[in-house]
Amino acid sequence: MNKIVIVLIVCVFFLLNTVCLANQKQGIGSTVRLDEIVVTATKTKEDISNAPGSIDVISREDFEKRDIKTIDDALSIIPGVFVKRTKGLMDSTSSVRLRGFNNDRYTLIMIDGHPINDAYTGGVEWGMLPIDSVEKVEIVKGPASALYGGNAMGGVINIITRTPEKTQGIIKAGIGNNGTYGYSASCGARFKDKVSLRVGYESEGTDGYPTTPVLSTISAGASNVSGGYLMKDKTDTQDKWVVGDKGDNSAKKETYTGKVVYDLTDTGNCSFSLVSGRHEYDYSPPNTHMGTYGDNTTYADAGSGLRARFRPNNFISYTGIGDNQTDIFSLGYEEVFKIVHIDFKASFHDVEDRYTLESGSGMADYYNSPGTLNETENKSMFFEIQGDLPIGESHHLTMGTSYRTGESDTNAYDIPYYRSYSGKSASTYRMGGKSRTWSLYAQDEWLLDEKFILYFGARYDFWKVYDGLSGNTGSETMYDENNESSLSPKLSAVWKPLSDTVVRGSLGQAFRAPTLYELYRTWSSWGTTYQSNPDLKPETVRTVEAGIDQSFYNKRIKFGLTGFWNEIDDLIYYKMEGSTKTRTNVGKARTLGLELDASWVMTDHFTLWGNYTLTNARIKENITDPDSEGNHVTGIPRDAFNLGLDFKADEYKASLTGRYFSKIYNDSDNSDVAEGVYSTYEPAFYLDAKVTWSPFKSWDFSFSVNNILDKEYYQYYMEEGRSYFAEVAFKF
Repeated sequence: MNKIVIVLIVCVFFLLNTVCLANQKQGIGSTVRLDEIVVTATKTKEDISNAPGSIDVISREDFEKRDIKTIDDALSIIPGVFVKRTKGLMDSTSSVRLRGFNNDRYTLIMIDGHPINDAYTGGVEWGMLPIDSVEKVEIVKGPASALYGGNAMGGVINIITRTPEKTQGIIKAGIGNNGTYGYSASCGARFKDKVSLRVGYESEGTDGYPTTPVLSTISAGASNVSGGYLMKDKTDTQDKWVVGDKGDNSAKKETYTGKVVYDLTDTGNCSFSLVSGRHEYDYSPPNTHMGTYGDNTTYADAGSGLRARFRPNNFISYTGIGDNQTDIFSLGYEEVFKIVHIDFKASFHDVEDRYTLESGSGMADYYNSPGTLNETENKSMFFEIQGDLPIGESHHLTMGTSYRTGESDTNAYDIPYYRSYSGKSASTYRMGGKSRTWSLYAQDEWLLDEKFILYFGARYDFWKVYDGLSGNTGSETMYDENNESSLSPKLSAVWKPLSDTVVRGSLGQAFRAPTLYELYRTWSSWGTTYQSNPDLKPETVRTVEAGIDQSFYNKRIKFGLTGFWNEIDDLIYYKMEGSTKTRTNVGKARTLGLELDASWVMTDHFTLWGNYTLTNARIKENITDPDSEGNHVTGIPRDAFNLGLDFKADEYKASLTGRYFSKIYNDSDNSDVAEGVYSTYEPAFYLDAKVTWSPFKSWDFSFSVNNILDKEYYQYYMEEGRSYFAEVAFKF
């Protein structure tokens, strides 16, 4: 879909809004829609219209409108957010990318205000996170280090869980194509107006589909088998021959949740919560287009005197099994002492991740190939105490301090069979390290008058890494400790010139400290060594943002426009020296962006909404790779839009959602220009729908169709075509 079509769709959408504004009667919908209360933007309860910055909220109702299998699925229609999930539940490296920053490590992700980015890569295993226990998700876009420190260069995502006020529960079960299933049960209750308790269980799985073709290099010569088809490489310059695929990529998840809140007083409570989840993936036996998996002398006919050699090992290369076990334990306490609100948080985060890869060659196949096993254990602890104090009638002061630890340990082993974790050898490679971050922050909310609010905040972070090591087990290289400090200020303003008009602006600075993976993990692939660098320093960004929100007719019509500019320094890039790539702080990048969104409650039954995001993120300077200068930042589409129509009447609910994003580059030189081929990211448009029927108060029956147009796009791997899911839910 070209840019002209995109512009036309956006223009038509807003023209329809304008026409219907002229015909809309003022009396329709006399109920005033009150502002939502958010907590993430300022770390205090605030009307969303008063909060600084660009904020989106995904409600429980929003989750139920669409077929949401993982929490990041729900984020995919938010302006300024790009979700990289290339093959559904099977994707073990999915990530959420805000404002042109490529990866989870640039976004602070929290559950009830507790950070859950792991210590190793800074990422999150989205596949294990619960869905039914979520009350809402608050997304604060744009650098937020002034309150939240590192990992918040792109923004903050806060997953807020449900606290029951009465006895309630839900049991769900559903099935879909490709052996997809899902079932869950949860219940909560309120006891003696003092204790709220909620527990839940969720399970999902799929047999999957073939996501990865098997490609062989073409050369001149005679062949002895036929079958397969031609496919270009990612640069669109070399022909490859597809001889089969690597089998159905399956996956499953299982998650347990629990939460208890005890009201100590009328103004204070303590809480404990648990999230324990497991995500697994696997591959079924591969498929061949040739009728054989080959031997040392098997060549497929590629036409015109050309051939493609293949052997059994080609069908399993870079495949294996993997699982991730994540356990998150959180404690909270809050109380109001006279006029001071005190909030204390503590949490422990334990992640155990393992995966296998085949290590055979030639005739080694799905049933007998040896392999390697990688096991990583991450542990993090988080402590924070915060105080909020009103000063007079015009100031509200927020101050706090936090301390976060992280440690990671990775070991590699040889295994006799790559599809089993058993029989591992002694450790052949080890990498590890520890990190500590201590922080102090403050923010003043200054109400200049009833129409103008000024926010000024700053945070000081002291970061240290130590006990770093990597190398062959028994002869590891030991690294000296490394430490840095950062001051992150931010000034924001909110102005309400009219009752339905909100103008926002901010400028500030943020940072991201390198992860333990970037500092200490060294690995090799296809003759190239990817070298760690224990002397890396934090990346930094200077940012400016301005926006306006306008609503009409008791907020039945809403319009928002936000522009932002990010200037990034000390960007971590690979420096190529021979066959070794070493991470180093040599890059500069600039992001200019625009976010446009609108919604229109047309009648009591229909709501039309849409948004458009322009993210012009480019490499400004890179002395290690001058050819990358001026190129697009990898992993981020330049253009994206979402359009939707929601319907609700009596016992029926329905939604129709369209999602588009433009070409994404995966290589820094932007040479991966091909479309419709393996390992590239091509422009894509998805049309999804869900219908829910509630014939009785306690029963919901729903049917979802995703990718209605049945388009099979390559987003590195092959995306799923049209899929179906039917579900029944019993509420009590």
